[in-house]
Amino acid sequence: MNTPAPPAPSLDQIRAQFPALSSSTAFLDNAGGSHLPRCVIDAMTRYMAESFVQLGGDYPESLAAAENVAGAHDMVKLLLNAHDAGEVVLAQSTTSLCHLLASCYERSPRPDRNEIVVCTAGHEANIGAWMKLAERGWVVREWRAERDCKSDTRGVAQGSWRILPHTLRALLSERTRLATFPHVSNILGEIVDAAEVAAMAHSVGAKVVCDGVAYVPHRAPDVARLGVDWYVYSTYKVYGPHAAALFGTREALAELEGPNHYFIPRDRVPYKFELGGVNHESCASINGLWEYLCFLAGEATLPARRDGTRARDRAIVERAFGVMERLELATQSMLIEWLRARRDIDIIGPTHADARRVPTVSFVVRGQSSRALATRANRDGLAIRYGHFYSKRLVESIGLEPDDGVVRVSLVHYSSPAEVTRLIEWLERALA
Repeated sequence: MNTPAPPAPSLDQIRAQFPALSSSTAFLDNAGGSHLPRCVIDAMTRYMAESFVQLGGDYPESLAAAENVAGAHDMVKLLLNAHDAGEVVLAQSTTSLCHLLASCYERSPRPDRNEIVVCTAGHEANIGAWMKLAERGWVVREWRAERDCKSDTRGVAQGSWRILPHTLRALLSERTRLATFPHVSNILGEIVDAAEVAAMAHSVGAKVVCDGVAYVPHRAPDVARLGVDWYVYSTYKVYGPHAAALFGTREALAELEGPNHYFIPRDRVPYKFELGGVNHESCASINGLWEYLCFLAGEATLPARRDGTRARDRAIVERAFGVMERLELATQSMLIEWLRARRDIDIIGPTHADARRVPTVSFVVRGQSSRALATRANRDGLAIRYGHFYSKRLVESIGLEPDDGVVRVSLVHYSSPAEVTRLIEWLERALA
């Protein structure tokens, strides 16, 4: 007989975990970076006070620091369900990791496979690094977002911009070495079928690099199920420190040689790819996320081990993100349904409000500046933003002026219905 899952905490209990949410500002810009729960902040503080030493020693503090770094890699593997699939590299940002990966491929050329397909509907982090390889003789093929008029139930003439997996097929060939794409566009908000893209690329012998930055704050990816070769995301957008993580399958990593010092053996992964080592205090914060996931999953009373932590279990990760998804679907629906009802507003991206997308919602108001609208909202305590959000190529292809771009509202699980209502009421007044 299965034991029923413990009850999840209420939204008020969840919001109480985040010190920043005591502000009068409604934080609706979470795709730019989420807030940190107290346990993540405390984990960094403890590390800085008790174990802020170098690795490699046999004294207790150094051994604890080594456990901290190893634990952060393990935590990311758990989050991605990557333990049986490959290894994880940590660094300061997704952009730096993508550039590191591109430079490794540049130093490992294959004349029979010198083509890369780059989806230009994502963040520049997973675009620019690959585009630059064209200067080194690689052939770069652009995979663009397209308008899908059928997806817009209002029948709006311009249709919805989407990343359509089937349009990738014509760009692939036996010379393709890599296809890069976002799991979710940070402008469009729709979840791309990463498993379908990976299978399509693998059918011609190519590998894929999936940018999960806009996906992981909302869902726990399963890299083993998706079948992706590389998966990258930013930990500071997933309730953690300003850092990033890159997963690579053992097969994908074996093709490349990491750039770290010459005397470090090639098979010392991830160390061979972590230039100068990793940020130790960031590792402490990444470890601290586990306690928050336990809280979300209703497991805050799990028996602690001798070191004060709780045994890590993938099922807890999935339950915690299930709680996030349920909360987000409610606020996402509120926002999108209101935007859809307005004849003066165009949602940039699919207009459905179900689990096929995340609550990162971009729109433009006809005849109005996105900059002016967002700036006015900021002055009234509503933290939303405007612009191209480093998806400049996508915004230009849509026909918008990049510096003005779109208005973006990005919710996460701690965003409250009251905050969405406050935004909607403000917009109604501002657009009256």
